[in-house]
Amino acid sequence: METNYKKLLDQMMAPYDEMLQSLISDHADFSKVDYLEQHSEEYGKSDANYTNRLKVLLALYNREDRDSPHYEPIVRRLLVNEIIDRETNSFQGIGDALYYAVFLLQKYEREQDQVLFQQAKKANFDTYAGFDPALILETYLFSKDTADLEDCINIASELGEDVYLSLFIDLWIREQTDWNKENLRTLVYHERWRNHAEGEIEALKKLAEMEKREGNHHDYCSTASNLAEKLIETGRWDEAWETMATIIPLITKEKEWFLYGLGRNIITACIHIIMHFGAKSQQATSLWQTIKGVLQPAANNMGTIQYQLAVSVSKFMGDTKLEQKLLRIRKQRQ
Repeated sequence: METNYKKLLDQMMAPYDEMLQSLISDHADFSKVDYLEQHSEEYGKSDANYTNRLKVLLALYNREDRDSPHYEPIVRRLLVNEIIDRETNSFQGIGDALYYAVFLLQKYEREQDQVLFQQAKKANFDTYAGFDPALILETYLFSKDTADLEDCINIASELGEDVYLSLFIDLWIREQTDWNKENLRTLVYHERWRNHAEGEIEALKKLAEMEKREGNHHDYCSTASNLAEKLIETGRWDEAWETMATIIPLITKEKEWFLYGLGRNIITACIHIIMHFGAKSQQATSLWQTIKGVLQPAANNMGTIQYQLAVSVSKFMGDTKLEQKLLRIRKQRQ
């Protein structure tokens, strides 16, 4: 396996150069980079060709002759299509491709392109609030020459290059000579990005143990709560229950713990465990004793899904009075 991340990066980006070259010919086919609307139940409206457009822009940005005149119409077309995506995307956002397209087109110093730059700025709420065409710093753009391994991990994740993402992460892991809270937190995210649940669980366990030894109860409860959620997600219910049993004596010492995000996450994990093991189980009985008294005061700070779970678990545990109280709160909120 290749152990030089620069060579891996070259291999990953080689097809992007080929895509760019295909746009330069007399018979250029822009169908893979022009805006192509797609819909999904989860993400709403988006552009099926966004990633391809970003790949071409990255290839162009990293070429020595990137300011050559024959690229100008290509960059302009890419920017026009990126603006369409920013204007119509259900999640709005800025998107990395916008930075590269504007930066590259600015190099040609065409007065008529100022209209496009203003369109990019006004494309949606996010671009209007957080994007300034005049303040794009190369320091924050991805350069093959200066990229470190962390940069490669980030760009591979952004581009959906799952195979290379995993290879880059493996190389990053090998570089770690001493595990500490900082690189363990980074590892948790890396494992999550490559959908490696077992790796994420092991990283969370190590981090939680480290925080527990240090006596940092709040950080420990936060990490252990994330661990319990991941264990639930992967069907490791006994371990999830055991993890929650270590959190509860600590978190319940905090005043009004149930009103904050961490507390609500712990309540949600408890509900899932209760409903998995059954109302008569030891696990359900002990967890129900912890949360039943706080569900009502916590309800006003809950999102819709958490609120529905609270109502469901009250019914599941046969607490009709609490169920009715929660339903009345829901009617008042509506």
